[in-house]
Amino acid sequence: MQFVPEPPDALPEVTRSLHRAIGLLRLLASHTRIGWRLSDLAEHTDLDPATVHRLLQSLVREGLATRVPGSRHYTIGPLAFGLGLAAAPYFDLGRLAHARLAAAAQALRGTLFLKMRSGVESVCLARHDGVGPVASLMLDVGGRRPLCLTAGGVAMLLHLPRAEQARIEADNRRTISRQGAQRWRGARQMLLRSRPLGYASNRGDIAAGICAIGVPLMAGDGSPVASLTLALAGALSDTQADDLAACLREQAEGIAPLLASLRL
Repeated sequence: MQFVPEPPDALPEVTRSLHRAIGLLRLLASHTRIGWRLSDLAEHTDLDPATVHRLLQSLVREGLATRVPGSRHYTIGPLAFGLGLAAAPYFDLGRLAHARLAAAAQALRGTLFLKMRSGVESVCLARHDGVGPVASLMLDVGGRRPLCLTAGGVAMLLHLPRAEQARIEADNRRTISRQGAQRWRGARQMLLRSRPLGYASNRGDIAAGICAIGVPLMAGDGSPVASLTLALAGALSDTQADDLAACLREQAEGIAPLLASLRL
C-alpha cells in the first residue's frame, strides 16, 4: 500500500510536531553525503530556525539524526539504520533483484537505478554502475528525490490517475523551485516530453550532458510502485531512447513478479 502524507493543515494540533519531525527526517535522508545545515532545513520546511533546532535536538537524542563530524551539518542517524535493517527483508526489492540489475547495467553500459515510490518522492533502492560511476550522478542508495525531478520518478508519475499527478506536480513544483526556477523548467520539460512517449525521457533536462530513460514496475493492482532508470553520459537519438525503453521494459517485466513477496 502506498503511503501518502496528509497536508499539515489537515492534522490535529497534537500531531503536528510529529509531522514536522518526520518531514525533517525525509529531508535528512535526501542528502546523506554532506548533510544539511540548520538554516537550509528551516528554509525547505518553512519552519523558523528555533523550531527546527528543537526538533533536531530531539531527533539526535533518539538516534534518528546525527551531526556530521567536523561540520555543522546534520544527517540521518544510527537508529534509522537499525530500523531499516529490520524492514529490509519485507521491502528491499534491490536485494532480491541484485544479480539481474548488475548484469543489465553491464549489458546496457550505463548506470541503472531501481527506485520505489514514497508518497510524492522516489527512494533509490539500488544503483549499479555498468561502466564506472558518472561524476555528476549524485544519487546513492537511500537517496530521496521529488518524483518530478528524476526519470525514475516521472516513470511512476505518468501511470498514476491524472488528479493524483496534478497534486504531486504542484507539491513537487514548490520543492524543486527552491533550487531555482531553471530547475523546475527542466523538470517540466522532461514531463511534457515523456507523456506522449509512455516512458520517462530526460534528455539533459536536469543535468547537462546526462540523459536518462525510465520505465515503471507495476504491482498486481496496476499501480506503479517502483521504476527502472538507465542514465548515460552524452546525447541520445529518439531511436536510441525508444530502444533503451524497450530493453528496460523487458527487465521490469522480469523483476515485477518479485513484488508479490514484499509488503507493498
